[in-house]
Amino acid sequence: MKRSLVLGAIVATGLAAACVTQPGATESTAPAVASSAAVATTPMDSPPPGYAPATGPGLPGVSAIEHVAGNVYKIFGGGGNTLVFVMTDGVALVDTKLPNFGEAILAEVRKVTDLPVTTVINTHSHPDHVGSNQFFKDQGPTVAVIAQANSAGRMAQASGPFPANPATRTFDDHLTLGSGADRIELHYYGPGHTNGDAFVVIPAARTVMLGDIMAWSMAPLIDPNSGGSALGAAETLQKAVAGIKGVDTIVEGHGYINPWSRFVDFANFNTALADEARKVQAAGGEPKDVVTNLIASGKWATFLKDHTLIGLEYGSTGRNRALINAMVAFQELRGETPTLLMNLPPDQGYKP
Repeated sequence: MKRSLVLGAIVATGLAAACVTQPGATESTAPAVASSAAVATTPMDSPPPGYAPATGPGLPGVSAIEHVAGNVYKIFGGGGNTLVFVMTDGVALVDTKLPNFGEAILAEVRKVTDLPVTTVINTHSHPDHVGSNQFFKDQGPTVAVIAQANSAGRMAQASGPFPANPATRTFDDHLTLGSGADRIELHYYGPGHTNGDAFVVIPAARTVMLGDIMAWSMAPLIDPNSGGSALGAAETLQKAVAGIKGVDTIVEGHGYINPWSRFVDFANFNTALADEARKVQAAGGEPKDVVTNLIASGKWATFLKDHTLIGLEYGSTGRNRALINAMVAFQELRGETPTLLMNLPPDQGYKP
C-alpha cells in the first residue's frame, strides 16, 4: 500500500496533465539539428521546440522532437524526457513517459525515421518514465524492455492504478547492447533518486541519458520507498563522473540537454549538499541552514534557482529542492526512516 501511495504522489500531477493537455496536442516544429562542432543544449528557463504549458495543473504535453547529437533525439513533456536513438535496423527509446503517450512519442519518432522501435530502456521504475512501455511492446512481440534489476523488480508488480509493467531483460551493474555505431552501455552506480537509476550511454553520439538522478538541474527528488538516498546520491554521482568516459552531452531525466561539465558540477553540488548537511546537523543546525550556506558559498547558483522553471510550472524551485534534500539527509543522519517529500508548501519553502 505504501508503494502505491508513493507512486500515486509522484505522478498525480502528470495524470492530471493527460486530461488537460492531450498527447500530441502541442504545435509541432521541425527538429532542430545541432552543429556537429557544438554540444546541443536546452538553456535553463528556455522552452523546448513546440512547447506549450498545461492549461491547468499538471505536466505539459509532448513537445516537438529535438536533435541532441548524432542519431540521438529528445522528446520533452508528458512525463520524463524520452531519448530516441536511431540505430541501423531499429530505434531504441529511453523512457516512455506516462501511460497513453505512446502514440504521441511514435508520431515524433516518425519525423526522423520509419524504422521500428525494437528496444525500450527504462532509467528507473516510476510511471512517468515507464508508463507507455506496453504501447511499444504491443507493436511487436520481440520488442525488448530493459531495466536495472532493482527497478525491474518494482516494475513487475502492479501498484495502485498502475498495472505490472515487466521488463524482458535486466542487469545489475553493467550491460552492453549492440556493437559499433549501435552500441549502448548501461551502468548502475548505486542509490540516488531510487536504488535502480540507470545511466544510459550512447558512445557514437558521446551522449548519456541520466534519468531522474539529475532532472531540471536541481537536487534530485529522493524516493526512499524505492531505495533512494540523499546521502547516497552524492556518492553515486561521483562514481558516475569517474566511471563514464567519452561523453560530451547529457540529457537530464526532465528538462535539459547540457554539456558534460554541467554534470560534473552537479555531482560536486550534491557532494557539497551532503557534506554541509553532515556539518550543520552535527552542529545542531537546521536544514534551511544547509541551503543558506550553499547560497553563501557563491558556487552553486545554477542549481539553486529561486523561481519555478518553464516546464516545471507544477513543481518546486531549486532552493526548495535543496531544502527538501537537506531534510531527507538529516533524517538519514539521525537513523530515521526517510520520507518522500515531493514539494514544500509556500509557507514552508526556503526563506533566508
